[in-house]
Amino acid sequence: MGSKNAVKKNEKGQRIHLHPIGVLLPHAPNNPKKVKNMKTIIKTVLLLLGSISFMTACSDDRDGNPTILHPTTFTLETPSYASSTITLSTTDSLGFSWQQPDFGYPAKVNYQIQLSFTNKFATSLKEAATSGGTADYNELATVYFDKSAQIEAKDFAQALQDLGGWTKDKVPAKQKVYVRIKAGYPNVDTLYSNSVELNVVPYFIEPAPQPALPDSTLYFTGSKYSWGTPWNKLVPVRGTIGYKGTGTPTFWTMVYFDAAEQIKFAPLPKWGNDFGYKGVTFNDHAGASPSDAGGNIKIGKAGWYLVVVTNDGEKRTVSFEKPEVYLQGPTIGNWDCKKENMFTAPTTADGEFVSPAFVATDKVRMCVKLKDFEWWKSEFIVNKAGDIVYRGDDEKDPEKITVTAGQRCYLNFSTGKGSYK
Repeated sequence: MGSKNAVKKNEKGQRIHLHPIGVLLPHAPNNPKKVKNMKTIIKTVLLLLGSISFMTACSDDRDGNPTILHPTTFTLETPSYASSTITLSTTDSLGFSWQQPDFGYPAKVNYQIQLSFTNKFATSLKEAATSGGTADYNELATVYFDKSAQIEAKDFAQALQDLGGWTKDKVPAKQKVYVRIKAGYPNVDTLYSNSVELNVVPYFIEPAPQPALPDSTLYFTGSKYSWGTPWNKLVPVRGTIGYKGTGTPTFWTMVYFDAAEQIKFAPLPKWGNDFGYKGVTFNDHAGASPSDAGGNIKIGKAGWYLVVVTNDGEKRTVSFEKPEVYLQGPTIGNWDCKKENMFTAPTTADGEFVSPAFVATDKVRMCVKLKDFEWWKSEFIVNKAGDIVYRGDDEKDPEKITVTAGQRCYLNFSTGKGSYK
């Protein structure tokens, strides 16, 4: 029981040892020299068995780690309809299928479809829009993860229309189109299939209607103006109106109100979509004390006010602010809305706002300061003709006017005139 090897006899009656690893070894004779030789043989056999096991393990390991390939292209199959001319206006969809690029293992690849009139695929429509040049192909936005795709004929036609820049009367009767597939293996590789030639009859797709544009103008009238004679235009805060505008459309005006005067606002200089007190949020930071007068806004206290109105067509706010006007820049020595930059406000409707004396001969800049907006978005200037010109939403910078140190600016917001003297 203490022996590590089992002992058996062979058919000749000789004793043999059964080694734990299953090797049959003859019983060693008593001759020391033969014993030594036998040990050498055993060691050799064991080394051979170990080597075989190691090589088998390495072979198995290699079989579990495939070789990574870097394909340069893959095959887009030619659809059966490629031999015909496809009328896109009467076709529901176009089907495409392709073979997956061989990366040596099942890679998760995403695919996009590209269309070209020239088969060059040099500059995409997106690249041309951002960096200039002429586009010769368009890439559809939809990303596919299978080896096939069904494209709605309308989307196909729209992609061609965008690429060609066609107007309604410039759509060709027939158009040759080359289609290829872009395969993207994220962070590894991007490659392209062969192209397939199609002949199509395109058609014009009417642009989708633009969403309703928030009101980009605002006017007010009231009891002082015979309720519509005239309508007084407010100044838009730069960058808040139009399709490029951000935030809520915002407008302002500097105006003198009489006590008990009544007013209303409207997006156009006529009645319609006008609004007064009802449904409006008020902010009174200047003591105007607005109140409801049969739906009109009634002013409680006479005086000059900076009136700021927001109007997105649904929600509206009217704010009464103090009539503060500021110089900016070199002619006052700083770019800030400080007290020493402030104009003196008049107390009468026909009075003038008077600036501090200019500290330098330079180009003059001035503004009203609106909460949450940079000063230049409510900037204005007195031009050479003596008119107060508002920056508003004009893309151009205001006229550059040089004034002399020691002079002052005089503003009459009631007449829209001003001067430097």
